[in-house]
Amino acid sequence: SKIIEMSRVRRIVSMLQTTSPNYATLASLDLARWQMVRDGRKILDRLIQNCERARARINNLKNYTCPTRITMQGRGFDLDTTKITINVTRTGYSGHHISELLARNYHIQVDAADLFNLIAITGTGTDKGDLDKLVSALEELDHMKQGEAQNWVLNIPSLSTELVMNPRDVFLLYRSKRVPLRKAIGHISAQPLTPYPPGIPVLIPGERVTEEIVDYLEDLNERAVRVSGQEAEELKTVRVVASH
Repeated sequence: SKIIEMSRVRRIVSMLQTTSPNYATLASLDLARWQMVRDGRKILDRLIQNCERARARINNLKNYTCPTRITMQGRGFDLDTTKITINVTRTGYSGHHISELLARNYHIQVDAADLFNLIAITGTGTDKGDLDKLVSALEELDHMKQGEAQNWVLNIPSLSTELVMNPRDVFLLYRSKRVPLRKAIGHISAQPLTPYPPGIPVLIPGERVTEEIVDYLEDLNERAVRVSGQEAEELKTVRVVASH
């Protein structure tokens, strides 16, 4: 509709909907609690053992490595063995690219990826077969043609801009429009944009879009870093205040 902006309607509806869990969810939580009271130690011992075996197999690969409790010693922190962090730097590809290959070719969804790593999170429902599937996929990818060495170091500039409008006013009082990223320079942002890493917004509604911010966002695009707030695979457009 030319009159109603559907994305705006969806945002408002999501703000008004209840966050209360339904009774099926509450029942499943109580069942999980009961299971952990009865068999929790046995389940977790088995899970940790399976994770350590998977971590050892991954560390035998040519292009993938995992931190272990031994490598963490003396650094002032410990390792959660149920979270498997996989460094992919030697592959010549980013963690985002390897994550996409795992999802598309092996139907494996990792919890998170950045330029250098993948994080696979396990739980009480994860069995040895699940971990074997992950390791087998990495073993196949280990034979993939190595990518060109990339400078994946991400320089995060010190960005600053001005808050032109109150974010509340932007949301409630003004219509927005979507413009190409480069043409957004000088406009007032109507949406938050948060790249990860580092997970800090570079724009919030009401702030002026600057050339430095656009340069940074374009650099993130080239590195396939996803920005929270983008509505497509690449951040090609940004929503700005239509008139002010």
